[in-house]
Amino acid sequence: MVNSPLSRPLPINVALKQIFGFVTGIDWIILACTFFLIFIGLSTLKYSVHTAGYYQKQLEFAWVGLALLIIFSRMPYKLLTHKWTVPIMYVVNLVLLVAVMIKGHSAQGAQRWLALGPITLQPSEIAKLVVIFTLSAWMSTRPIRSFFDIFKVLAIILPPAVLVFKQPDLGTSLTFGAVFFGMTFWAGATICDVLALTSPLISLILNAVNPQWWLYFIGALGVVLLLFWRTSNWNFWIRLLMVLIICGGNYAAGEMRPHMWGLLKEYQQKRLTSFVNPYDDPRGSGYHILQSLIAIGSGGPEGAGLGKGNQSQGAFIPERHTDFIFAVVGEEWGFKFTALVVLAYACICIRALMIAHQARGEPAGSLMALGLMCMFLFHVFLNIGMVIGIMPVAGVPLPFLSYGGTALLVDMSSIGFLLSIKRLNPPERKEEWTV
Repeated sequence: MVNSPLSRPLPINVALKQIFGFVTGIDWIILACTFFLIFIGLSTLKYSVHTAGYYQKQLEFAWVGLALLIIFSRMPYKLLTHKWTVPIMYVVNLVLLVAVMIKGHSAQGAQRWLALGPITLQPSEIAKLVVIFTLSAWMSTRPIRSFFDIFKVLAIILPPAVLVFKQPDLGTSLTFGAVFFGMTFWAGATICDVLALTSPLISLILNAVNPQWWLYFIGALGVVLLLFWRTSNWNFWIRLLMVLIICGGNYAAGEMRPHMWGLLKEYQQKRLTSFVNPYDDPRGSGYHILQSLIAIGSGGPEGAGLGKGNQSQGAFIPERHTDFIFAVVGEEWGFKFTALVVLAYACICIRALMIAHQARGEPAGSLMALGLMCMFLFHVFLNIGMVIGIMPVAGVPLPFLSYGGTALLVDMSSIGFLLSIKRLNPPERKEEWTV
């Protein structure tokens, strides 16, 4: 009797691989941190925020988000950076952002939501993913080789950023900036390139704080760029001309500060002034920061217990289910759990950076992972920073914790994209992306 290949038993390692093949490439650290954060967020909404069905709605969105996470983790991420997919997504998203300005739903002085039948969307949240996909597709075939290449990328990101800023949504528009600088640096921009682009913003801030510091900064900027700025096809005289133009732009930016200040809405101006000194208006613009600091401080190491925080249960913390949910966690869960929350975010960002490096042989995937990491990192830094008083108040949700259906779906979808990039770019790949 001849033994056929079908009659031979499979080696145990091959059999296990076939049975559990669906878990190939999964980053269990990212998944564990994601589910931990969602658990903290849902528990806080259920026991600490007793407002009309927030917990139930967020739970429903979490189940939908889980389905999206699974789907996108198994879907080839390259479909999102295809030459036909990207323009369609980009244009549709711009149409949605314009539609928000025309027929959007307003709440608390901002027009950010769009009703599509029974569904209410926040297109600015979706815009963050669309921008990341678009920049990944563009820079994967057009890496940054000179300073002027950055302006081509800037032309892509400006239309959605301006539309979001006009809603007004300063926090999300700043997120575009964080994603832009992170991805351009990853695609080949130098530190001097990034410094030259961000210097006008630094000049605006320094001019407001201390004009003398502003002038010192411009002088130091010129020296640093002249000595260390290296780019292709630039001799000394071209570099000198560019440095003079940039220093002149910084001087103009500082002089225009009063006019730039007028572009902000009144409540945005108050948030910035209260950030400098919240005690100037403790019952007005400084109220948010002061109440969140009281809540976090009163929580101590162990916390007051779920549903037992004086600040959160007395509704002293404003927007405790969205922007200031971290203050509720600090008061009722205590410092130990807030430290675990920060650690979970750090793990997600570090793993995303590792995935971006692992995928360096495939530029689109590497850039997408880096862009998602920048989005998460900026959201966490800005949200927790404003809650503890080291950043001005901005309407940026805390990923996985803050109440908000669109934001949660975007966050969980982003985890799915990261898992897809990791799965399709195993560590065995040794190719290196050169720019």
